[in-house]
Amino acid sequence: MKKSKSRKIITAISLQGGGARGAYEYGAIKALYSHWGPGFKPRVVTGVSIGAINAAVLVGAKADPLESLDTLWRERFCVNLPAVSRTTLGGCTKENNPICPMDWTEQALSLLGNPGMYSLKPEFFFMPLLAPMMSSSIYDTSLLKNTLTEVIDPEKLNRPEEIRLIVTAVNVRTGRQERFDNANMKITFDHIIASGSFPVTFPMTFIDGNAYWDGGIFMNMPVGAAVNALEQIESDRHDVEREIVIISLHRQQGKLPATIQEAAERFYNLVFSGKFALDRKLYEKYGAFVDVMQEIDKTLPADSPIRNHKGYKDLVSHRKIDRIIVIGEDGKGAVGSGSDFSRKTLLARIDDGFKDAMAFLKKFAR
Repeated sequence: MKKSKSRKIITAISLQGGGARGAYEYGAIKALYSHWGPGFKPRVVTGVSIGAINAAVLVGAKADPLESLDTLWRERFCVNLPAVSRTTLGGCTKENNPICPMDWTEQALSLLGNPGMYSLKPEFFFMPLLAPMMSSSIYDTSLLKNTLTEVIDPEKLNRPEEIRLIVTAVNVRTGRQERFDNANMKITFDHIIASGSFPVTFPMTFIDGNAYWDGGIFMNMPVGAAVNALEQIESDRHDVEREIVIISLHRQQGKLPATIQEAAERFYNLVFSGKFALDRKLYEKYGAFVDVMQEIDKTLPADSPIRNHKGYKDLVSHRKIDRIIVIGEDGKGAVGSGSDFSRKTLLARIDDGFKDAMAFLKKFAR
């Protein structure tokens, strides 16, 4: 795959929410950098929920972004039994052994807490029957703020001239989606955490007196934010190609569920993928609309009074998105529970994300 010599390519990466499935996102991001070479750098990164966390590390990591993401998913977010416990429970000799006490135990431990992200609130330990009447969330996310503080440079997070970062959250009181954009404001760790404050699992995040929940409630794939940002970059140049890379963690199609867990996973896939399917059809029409407006602008006389109309100026200001690349709809995909942070599952998802993305990119003509 070779970049066009005559046209400049600017890329936006849009990262979806999906909890522990975010390990798949990291694997796909790693493939993008591997396949497109050391010179590749996105100009825009948008994210929601776990995608906002991955986006923040990709944009603002103190060290190398890919190395930081690797540490995050292989160590910080990984629920892993101590070596002594793993020996006691007995390791599984077959890689895909469905009956493995060690794996089951690590999956169950994910429900109790995550060393780099969340911890079970004390009341759910000591008063599990009364706890739901005492708290609006199950976990505390102080550990996530500690992780972000260790991994991310706040100043680097806010350099829109290098990479524009946009994350979304929902205002609990108004019910409206809000965008936190480093081109218009200073993004803090609280903004990143707010984007991933999924109810009722995680608590509301308060910023300037406003309470926020996970941005995925409103739209779990922040493509619109990526489109708007790409349009504004070098908008006066006609030799620019604009592309959006979407890493999808929820497939619209899937097999019939046979268990309660599979039914829950299928439900979330449909909820979060359905909105994106509608969005995708809209952007296909959007591209055709931009083409038509550009042709009209070419043929319209220079002295036509319509050129001074506010509506016309707005219409011709839009720029076409030349490519929308969706990774995750082919290959193994990001399957399984979003709450499973066990070591075996995360490592498999990183590997699947990398392989799926590489297989797609090798066939994709850019």
